[in-house]
Amino acid sequence: MPPRSVAVVGGGLSGLTAAYRLAQSGARVTLLDPAPRLGGWTQTQTYPVSYDRDGVHHTGTVSLEFGPRSIRPRGGLGAPAMLQLIHDVGLADAIVPIPNNHPAAKHRYIYDPERGLSAAPTSPLALLDPRTPPAIRALLLAVAREPFRRAPPPTGDESVASFFERRFGPRAARTASAFVHGIYAADPAALSLRSAFGALYAAEQRAGSVVRGLFRTPVDEAEAAAWHALGEIGKEREGWNMYALRGGMGRLTHALEEGARALGVDVRRAAVLGLTPDQRARRVNVDTSYGPLRVDHVVAALPPRRLHRLLTEVRLPHLLANSSTTVGVVNVVLPLPASAVHPPGFGYLIPRGGPNPEGALGVVFDTTALPGTDPGELDVTKLTVMLGGPHWNSYGGREPAHDDELAPLALSHLARVFPHVTVPPILVVPRLNQECIPTYAPGHGDRLREIHQAIITGGWAGRLSVVGAGYGGVSVNDCVLGAEMVAAGLAGGQVTGLERWADWE
Repeated sequence: MPPRSVAVVGGGLSGLTAAYRLAQSGARVTLLDPAPRLGGWTQTQTYPVSYDRDGVHHTGTVSLEFGPRSIRPRGGLGAPAMLQLIHDVGLADAIVPIPNNHPAAKHRYIYDPERGLSAAPTSPLALLDPRTPPAIRALLLAVAREPFRRAPPPTGDESVASFFERRFGPRAARTASAFVHGIYAADPAALSLRSAFGALYAAEQRAGSVVRGLFRTPVDEAEAAAWHALGEIGKEREGWNMYALRGGMGRLTHALEEGARALGVDVRRAAVLGLTPDQRARRVNVDTSYGPLRVDHVVAALPPRRLHRLLTEVRLPHLLANSSTTVGVVNVVLPLPASAVHPPGFGYLIPRGGPNPEGALGVVFDTTALPGTDPGELDVTKLTVMLGGPHWNSYGGREPAHDDELAPLALSHLARVFPHVTVPPILVVPRLNQECIPTYAPGHGDRLREIHQAIITGGWAGRLSVVGAGYGGVSVNDCVLGAEMVAAGLAGGQVTGLERWADWE
């Protein structure tokens, strides 16, 4: 029998989605989070700005993102789940598609301190272009040679760095580190290949070669059925490279909160101090800053390390196994059209190695990457500089203590990449996102299987579910999918949120 009362601990995207879907199923849901604003790392804020250009004074607002800003319309069951959720909370009209032929889809860059910005390869034909930089040429050659490379995989999980060096060589692995920086803000040597880039692992397992295996990728019947169930929008998104929401990603978490409240979810700004299963009563005692709460089931939408601190009596294994990386996010607004600042496209990433005194991971060209998403519609350039991650925990740098230390680093980096821009910014907003992205260490899948077994067979007796980026993927699609699966699974006896790893080998 599904639980009648559920406490959802954590009000980020995963927790809000779980609370919303559980309330739809008829459960009595209490959402607990002490933060003054729900939404977790998904945060959009609007700021007033003004500037003069050509003798004309302009005033208006800009919307800035401090977390995720775009959504992929493919790549697993999370993609249709996200699009369905956006429709269900009434935000279909806010979708801003970025088509496959848009400059943001076609032009992405890699930054080299010696050569500046180089277009990331989109075709093997770049090998024939004499303008292709040596690092990109080496990467393409490594991909072309990979099917003929004899380098059998090791026993067990391996790191992303080990995999790329084994299959493509050390020079290509260095260039590929840029993409790891952009997705996980992590050191590739510390990241599990199978858990972070499962498609590459599966391709090699299928064909003995990554390239050959990717060409033989089977159709995912479950994903195809999910897109078919979405009807016309499922077909339309085939022409999208990505999409965003007009007004920012914060609209989604706000709509989820409003929708959850409308369905009767009791949203309490309360800190959870402890979680203890009551085995005799078959319930869970939730100790909060507002007093005790007793429920049939708990959905923990928290980072694993934070959950560990709450389980003072009945522990779970491996919650401390993975570290999380801290990223400095600096939004910079320039009173110039984007064409006067940078080339068209989405932005650039920076691989490991070479001079990088600020510890920059990459820069998003927000104005051209996601056009039409800012209601302010001013002719300005918005940039997001991402700093830190492995530069602060693996590569020997020092993590800043305060937000204010980030702005000089970001502006110094931009001045070196775009020396022709001499106009000062009209707005700089730094944010230090502490421990915001988990680093799945090798063996992550095995550990999830053991956590699943411990919840089922140990003192929790199946009365705890775990969701969020700390477990099954760091993208917004992954977070939504995990929450959706828990909400649907509780009605059918799937209770941990980790059933996908029950048979992991």
